[in-house]
Amino acid sequence: MSKDRMWEQLNERVAEMIYAFPGIAGCSVKSMVDGNSLAVNGDVEFPIASTMKIPILLQLLMRDENGELDINELVEITPEMIYPGSGVISYLEGPVKLSILDIAILMIIVSDNTSTNLCIDYAGIEQTNDMLRALGVDNITLRRKMQDTESVIANRENVGTPDDCVLLLEHLYNGRPSKKSAERCLSVLRKTKKSLLNRVIPPDVPLANKPGGMAQVRCDAGIVYLSRYPYAVSIQTSFAEIGPEEQENYMVELGLMIHSVMSTLDSSNDYGQGISLLNRVA
Repeated sequence: MSKDRMWEQLNERVAEMIYAFPGIAGCSVKSMVDGNSLAVNGDVEFPIASTMKIPILLQLLMRDENGELDINELVEITPEMIYPGSGVISYLEGPVKLSILDIAILMIIVSDNTSTNLCIDYAGIEQTNDMLRALGVDNITLRRKMQDTESVIANRENVGTPDDCVLLLEHLYNGRPSKKSAERCLSVLRKTKKSLLNRVIPPDVPLANKPGGMAQVRCDAGIVYLSRYPYAVSIQTSFAEIGPEEQENYMVELGLMIHSVMSTLDSSNDYGQGISLLNRVA
């Protein structure tokens, strides 16, 4: 079928870009409609920085659904709880009380490190990994909190593969581990944020994602809700020999190439006939 050849050609184009990256790069893409997929270095482990916050959020929501915590419980944020790079929370004045859900939202939309480490406390490192393994997501592992320099030096890194980031997103799209928690998780991930994929995807196309970045590392993973052909994508880099801006521009270029093909598939039948203008073409 012609559509399958489009995927084969895209895989070749993605591979060319991945292997040209000055460092290590990986990419995985999967249609949420027909199961077509591609991966280049999809099974390589990368540090996934703040993209790790997707499973942390999901585990929090599952614990709330199971009655193990109340996500609407208010938590008082004290000065000793604030971590470096904590963003919004560190600028608030006076006593601050936020619900666990609002703390989780800050973790996602502004990558607030105080929020993230509180969420890890409530989700549990071991429990989050157990949840992932129960889903068959074997290659995403939470090992440490944010800003834990000693753990970074000791190689206790939060890691994931492009393939398993896409697998986790596919589970969420299909309502797993539960429809309620998956929908709530995706609702938070769809909130507006600054990200690499936001530079790729037009504003009128819904996007549920979480980017991440550290020294020599960039990543983003999300579901792009094209009307007929939604897809999940994860792009990751490490050991970068170029600066942060060049890394991000590279990932945006790769993302634009992928999205161009996905958009074409979205607006075509399986043989390549465009359908978006059929009502206006004789």
